[in-house]
Amino acid sequence: MIMQTRRKPLTVMLSLIATLAVLFGGWFLYQKMEVEEPIRQLVGQMKSAQLAQLQVDRDQVSIMLQVTNPDAFPEEYKHLSQSVGEIVQGKQVDISIRNKDSQVKQVWTDGVFAITEAVDLHQYSRIPVLLAAWKQQYHLDDAITRMDDTNVYVYLRRGTDDFYAVVPRFASSGEVTANG
Repeated sequence: MIMQTRRKPLTVMLSLIATLAVLFGGWFLYQKMEVEEPIRQLVGQMKSAQLAQLQVDRDQVSIMLQVTNPDAFPEEYKHLSQSVGEIVQGKQVDISIRNKDSQVKQVWTDGVFAITEAVDLHQYSRIPVLLAAWKQQYHLDDAITRMDDTNVYVYLRRGTDDFYAVVPRFASSGEVTANG
């Protein structure tokens, strides 16, 4: 009788461990096969960017891209954003750009207010004029902007240093607003 009572806790413990291994293993396998792999394939098909980092958490997916062709990137970014949203269903998606070299980033930092103002006031035609002025003032090799129905894309390059920014055209619903 004493032998049976010792076996029961051991059996329960082994069953619990096996159940947890199957559950967590299944969740991990699902994350890898149904979320990570399709995202890696989508980014792998892009001709304008490469995957720098991918992190899939329980509530969020973070994708970091290295832009390689700034002219083609806006079209592919829009497609990637929509496709990833369909894959992750309900998770927050954060797509960030790795192209942020410090010297060119300083140009962006110095002028971001003017870009933000143009976007907020829906005066998008001011943005190419601003970038042309930056190109002269900061001796940039490239200062390119593109726009679609949701974002403004800005690319700055001096030599081998570059900076790429995706600026949403409309404020997100989570933004803090002035009351009064």
